Amino acid sequence: MPTKVDELRELFARLSSQTTFTERQQSSHHPTPTERTLHEALRRTVGEMRAEYGFVTSLDDAGLASLVRGFYAGQSDAELAATLGVSRGVVRRARIHLQLLRESDFAGPVDYRALARLVDGGASVGECTAALGVSERAVRRATRILTARRNAQKNGHRYQLEFETLLQEAGLNDEMVATRQADRAVFADVLD
Repeated sequence: MPTKVDELRELFARLSSQTTFTERQQSSHHPTPTERTLHEALRRTVGEMRAEYGFVTSLDDAGLASLVRGFYAGQSDAELAATLGVSRGVVRRARIHLQLLRESDFAGPVDYRALARLVDGGASVGECTAALGVSERAVRRATRILTARRNAQKNGHRYQLEFETLLQEAGLNDEMVATRQADRAVFADVLD
């Protein structure tokens, strides 16, 4: 019984003056990006995020790209701060702006589900502070984390997926990406 390929080969032979044909296959392998190409792609992506969300940080786009790489390499905020020559607070705030959340971000005195209900109800920072019985600083910090998480969800984790794709193409360990994807599932349990 002839296959479709055999039938097409026979049809081609009848219609063409050529007696042979060669199938050409394109390589689906993408070349590994160079260090410079990867860094530029990460810079472009963080620049898009900065434009979309309008966040302000003392780190430039190159510094934010380095932060992304360090985050996915498993570096702590303290390690990233030492590498970038800034304070841990600067790294933490920039990381949250980039929607790169850690499970430890949700530790602390704030009940995120209660905060989400209060914020959705239009409560002010002062009202949240009184209702939750925590400091204003804790409420502001938790609100930034809640906002980052919600923005990431709204855009389907677009930026995180883009970071992961770029880094995977550059040889990032698949296990690290799987860990970050599992983290997103944990965050869903924490707040949903």
